Amino acid sequence: MRNRIWTELTQAKHNIEFATLYSDHQRFVLRVFNICILTFSSAGIMGWKVWQNLPLIACVVIAILSLLKLLQPHLIMNEKQLKSLDDIHRFYADYYNQIEKLWYDFESGRLPEEQATKQFFKLKKRETEINPIIAETIRNKPKRIVNKCKLHSDQYFNQVFNT
Repeated sequence: MRNRIWTELTQAKHNIEFATLYSDHQRFVLRVFNICILTFSSAGIMGWKVWQNLPLIACVVIAILSLLKLLQPHLIMNEKQLKSLDDIHRFYADYYNQIEKLWYDFESGRLPEEQATKQFFKLKKRETEINPIIAETIRNKPKRIVNKCKLHSDQYFNQVFNT
C-alpha cells in the first residue's frame, strides 16, 4: 500500500502541474489569437487606406479572419473550457493534500494498513467524478508541457521529500 499511495501522490502533483502549465499555455494562445483578430479587424490594420488600392487582398484577409473566428472553438480553448481547467486544478490540489496527509499518517504509523487502504480507495473513488471533465477539456497533452511537469514534480519531490 505504501508504494501505491506514493505513486498516487506523485501522479496528483504531476496533474496539478499539468493543469497549471496547460491552462497558462491555453490562455496565452487565446490572448494572442484575440490580439491578432483585433489587430487585423476593420479598426486595426484593415482600416488603413492602403487597402483601398488592394480590394481583392483585403477581401481575402477579411475572409480568412472570419473563417478563423468561426473555427476558434475547434482550434483553441474558450472561456468555459479554461474554467474547466481551473476546476481540474482545484480538484487535484485538494486531492493531493488529502493523499499527502494519508501518506504522512501511514508512513508515521498513525494509520494501520487496513485503514489506509480503505481511506485510499475512498479518495481514489472521488477522482472518477473529475474524469469526464478531463476527457472533455483536455484533447491532447503536448509533450513539451508533460516533460516540463515531470521536471517540476521531480524537483518538488526531491526538495520536499529528499527522494
